[in-house]
Amino acid sequence: MTSEKQSILPEQDDADIRSILRNFRSSKVWLPVLIGLGVVIYMITSSIDKAALDRIKWSPHTLGWLLAAILFLLTRHFLYSVRLYLLADKKITIWKCIKLVVIWEFGTAITPTALGGSAVFVFVLANEKLGTTRSLAAVLYSIILNTCFFIFSITFLLLIFGFNVIHPSFHSFNDNSQIGHTFLILFTVITTYGLLFAFGLFVSPVQFKKLLMLITSIPFLKKYRDGAIKMGDEMITASNEIKSWPVSYHLKLFGLTLLAWACRFLIVNCLLIALVTNANYHFYDQFKIFGRQVIMFIFMMFSPTPGASGFAEVFFGNFIGDYIPKSAAVIIALIWRFLTYYAYLIFGVIVLPQWLAGVMKKRREDRVI
Repeated sequence: MTSEKQSILPEQDDADIRSILRNFRSSKVWLPVLIGLGVVIYMITSSIDKAALDRIKWSPHTLGWLLAAILFLLTRHFLYSVRLYLLADKKITIWKCIKLVVIWEFGTAITPTALGGSAVFVFVLANEKLGTTRSLAAVLYSIILNTCFFIFSITFLLLIFGFNVIHPSFHSFNDNSQIGHTFLILFTVITTYGLLFAFGLFVSPVQFKKLLMLITSIPFLKKYRDGAIKMGDEMITASNEIKSWPVSYHLKLFGLTLLAWACRFLIVNCLLIALVTNANYHFYDQFKIFGRQVIMFIFMMFSPTPGASGFAEVFFGNFIGDYIPKSAAVIIALIWRFLTYYAYLIFGVIVLPQWLAGVMKKRREDRVI
């Protein structure tokens, strides 16, 4: 009997590798880099003046908070690695999980949405002795965990700060703020998406599949029917796996997700303290800046450019412009994007070929055996 671990047949090896290479081809890497560089050059030439750079004092205070930003970045990556380690049922070492998270972030960085690297990552995990079922469960549940973070955190932020946490121009629902009302639409989409996925994973994956088939029975959506059937089958497989996990396991995973996202957004808070001269931010201000980043990330998820390249750099100052001067916003945005985005492009180009070489070597050895 063919085991689940052997579900990727030898004759499919070349096709699988070609599929990975298509998703990570060099043109997909260079596109966001070129977009980002174009925006960076424009921002530098149009917004940064020498006086703004001279105001930055490279004191122990500045360097200390820059190091704190890097520490939050590394902590975030480690927390995601531990989450993957648990999702993989501890069958992958922590060190390997650290490398796999680089590949996941790399895949996300070169695709138009924040969920773009998920499909390929199922294949990546399936080649790490997990099997298809556990790989599907790990990836789908990761999506649910991330979505739950945004639903809960944004609801909490709106209760604390009101509509102004969305954007400086948005104070009440009646305000004529295009960004504010666009966000409410996007948040409704994400909430609906999260509830549907949660229903499929935890309540009734069979009904979830039937719903997908009903939706794709609409004439202009029929071209998506095969994909909907596949997603429904994957949901049933993943649900059977996830339902066997204890409550304590779910709490650990959500706790790691919460801390990991918090570390990501705290990076900007550290950069503001480090680089904005004479800034006297109270806890309320820092928390609100944190909230604005959560909101901005929702817009980044719907950006048409790979990894929100160009979009994030431009809109960074727009979202927290009531707390920092324009010239400082440009400098902080560039450092922030390098730490959280371009660094993963660089490390991904290094780690991915090594991982693919290891996969191909292992498959050749298996064929000989």
